[in-house]
Amino acid sequence: MDGIVNTVAVSLGTTDSAIRLLASLFLGFPLGFVYRTVIHAKPSHIQHFYFTFFGLAISYFNFGWELLHPLINIFSIWLLLSVAGGTVLSVGVAFMFNTGYLILGYLQNTEAIYNISWTLAQCVLTLRLTGVVMDVYDGKKGEEKLTAEQKESALAKSPSLLELLGHTYCFCGFLVGPQYSMKRYMSFTQGAFTDSWREGLPHSVGPATIRLFLGILYIAVFQIINIVLPTEYMLTTNFDDLSLFSKCAYILFWGKNAINKYIGCWMVAEASCILIGLSYNGKDINGNVLWDGCTNMKLYQYETCTDLHHLIDSFNHNTNKWMARYVFKRLRFLGNKQLSQIMTLFYLAVWHGVHSGYYMNFFLEFLVSNSLAEFIKFSHKVRILRNINDSTTLMPLVWLVKKITITFSLSYALVSFVLLSSDYYMKVYRSVYYIGHLFHLVMPVVCLLLSMLLSKPSSVNGVNTNRVDKKTS
Repeated sequence: MDGIVNTVAVSLGTTDSAIRLLASLFLGFPLGFVYRTVIHAKPSHIQHFYFTFFGLAISYFNFGWELLHPLINIFSIWLLLSVAGGTVLSVGVAFMFNTGYLILGYLQNTEAIYNISWTLAQCVLTLRLTGVVMDVYDGKKGEEKLTAEQKESALAKSPSLLELLGHTYCFCGFLVGPQYSMKRYMSFTQGAFTDSWREGLPHSVGPATIRLFLGILYIAVFQIINIVLPTEYMLTTNFDDLSLFSKCAYILFWGKNAINKYIGCWMVAEASCILIGLSYNGKDINGNVLWDGCTNMKLYQYETCTDLHHLIDSFNHNTNKWMARYVFKRLRFLGNKQLSQIMTLFYLAVWHGVHSGYYMNFFLEFLVSNSLAEFIKFSHKVRILRNINDSTTLMPLVWLVKKITITFSLSYALVSFVLLSSDYYMKVYRSVYYIGHLFHLVMPVVCLLLSMLLSKPSSVNGVNTNRVDKKTS
């Protein structure tokens, strides 16, 4: 098996660990088909065992005996829930223990270049186990104290060890996500999610196959374009010799393509979630079955949106929902939305790893978010900008400018996310004169100064005015 994996990796110009990961994600489809046709109607404990057995097998295939790390983590959380489930103490201990175990794993794997290791699956596990403990805590509160969102995932009792193993090792989501709550998983294994098929192939096969095809397409596009726009080129003297415009164009297209490998992997995993029925989400008003319960990529929204918040909502959707539900909204007691956002982004950086590149990436994302928000507020005050934005004639041009701006901004931030080491990503940023940093640092200041200038009292024929002239602004 090692020889086969190595041969495929060399022929595709990638690493053994990447091939193992891709093979594992694709394996979810045949395993999902067996589950859907044979195991689906069996008692819950058989389903938990099925997911646990094949999840452990895939884990061993990818990480060898390092699979013991997540098992230790799972068993520790099960003990915590058995002893103190539903208490504030359990939430604090789980949050610190899960995150701390993950950080220790990162410190064990501190290569300058990212390498797939057991911490990849541990990332997903950290959020999943922390979410379970917090859901048990919510379940002890009483429904009148819960928000509508918390009611969707609150657990009335702590899960058994087998249930916890099945939930965390379900092969369609334990490697790269998506995140889904224990309550959804339990409802699914108890038969609550079904499209009532009786004969022939399950109704989930069609939507799952489409998602799988799209995932393969995005992975293939990434691999092809990566040959033309490799990451390493940005560290060469040839890149340094390019004009500023050419460097920025390279970063723009490189970053857009770099995201494709993540999109592809998420959609392949999501295809398995759809196939087994875990993504079943009822029916729309027209009676069409919805398979978006575990959506991690809102693909059309991602490719067409020009608003940062819409982009964030479409990308790694379920992980962002987890961060919003279990971190951002739980920091409401701080009384400052921006501070809650900063702390959530900081936790996201910690969750990704110890390399400085992650922290630079999320710092830049915060700058971009704040900068674009300030510009939008300012543009609403200026009639000419409102007219340009609302013009149907200029709509294609406005869309293109917005799309290029947001894509470049996030591609610029992604440089540090991918290169990880400050020696590498700062070299790239220096070569473009920190244009992304400066633009999003200066933009809010410029908007503020212009707003003050427009609202400054003026004198007309000896009469002071203290308003912005809506007809001329």
